[in-house]
Amino acid sequence: MHFFTHFTIALISLIAIVLSCVLFTNAIEYLGNKLKLGNNATGSILAVLGTGLPETIIPLVAIFEVCFLDLKIQTAQDIALGAVLGSPFMLSTFAMFLLLIVLLLKKRNSLNVDYNFVLRDYKYFLLAYSCAILFSFKFFVNYKMFLSFVLILIYGIFVYRTIVKSRVVCIECESEELYFSHGLKLNKNFILFVQLLLSVSVLVISSHYFVDEIRYFSTVLNISPSILTLLIAPFATELPECINSVIWLKQDKDDLAIANILGAIVFQTTILCAIGMILTPWILNRVLFINAILTILCAIVFLLLVLKNKKITVINLLFCAFVYFLFLIYIFIC
Repeated sequence: MHFFTHFTIALISLIAIVLSCVLFTNAIEYLGNKLKLGNNATGSILAVLGTGLPETIIPLVAIFEVCFLDLKIQTAQDIALGAVLGSPFMLSTFAMFLLLIVLLLKKRNSLNVDYNFVLRDYKYFLLAYSCAILFSFKFFVNYKMFLSFVLILIYGIFVYRTIVKSRVVCIECESEELYFSHGLKLNKNFILFVQLLLSVSVLVISSHYFVDEIRYFSTVLNISPSILTLLIAPFATELPECINSVIWLKQDKDDLAIANILGAIVFQTTILCAIGMILTPWILNRVLFINAILTILCAIVFLLLVLKNKKITVINLLFCAFVYFLFLIYIFIC
């Protein structure tokens, strides 16, 4: 009965995540049009501000729990680093795998997006992430605080340039009506506020419960903390971005779908890595280092394929899926 209770809570949390994402994508798209932002800025900045909360909270809670609970500092650091490094890996591989499935179901062979925006986002990602991994070596330990502030600055530049470029190419279009506005004669701004607040609140709370249940099942199934923090927890916290992108791709809003994933990756490799550098010694163990190298190699190959084809094809997404399952095999074998 105890097992069944945990399973029920996990299922309810997952359903709540999906429903809150449906409300959130509708509200955020409406807000983006209201602010006259293009889809790239809407997906990579506005959407990430809401869906990026769960993965940001985990490393913070893990470190601050040391001050209040009987938790070893090394355990807290492992959880924090696993959450920080697992998030960009999950989005650059597994999230792309989900897009691949949707494309195949729609019988399409590529995403209808401006590849220049994709190249720009990947360049920010590679620059920030490569520097973050380089500074994990002991030789650079005295400079990691400086780099953490540089990473925050890089994200600020990314946000500014994304908004500027998005407004330049923005073509105003009609967005769907807010779901909460049907049958209600209330002020649209008030309805937008309520829908955003409710969707983000449910998203954060349900993600929290879902992660807790994932941890419970990992204990029951005797899964190591390294696998939990590197794969299982990020899988749960990245569900909002994944679901958002799937929803948008199903609606043939390819630019919103890919922008949401890439914007989240840039956010995680700058803000989350900066948090990791500030709160932990930022020294990676073997599994974390291999995960980071695979993430960088995956991004480089993905970038080269985009440069070659001038678009994101099924082959690009298939390669990302291959890297994800390759790392899974490595984890369970080693």
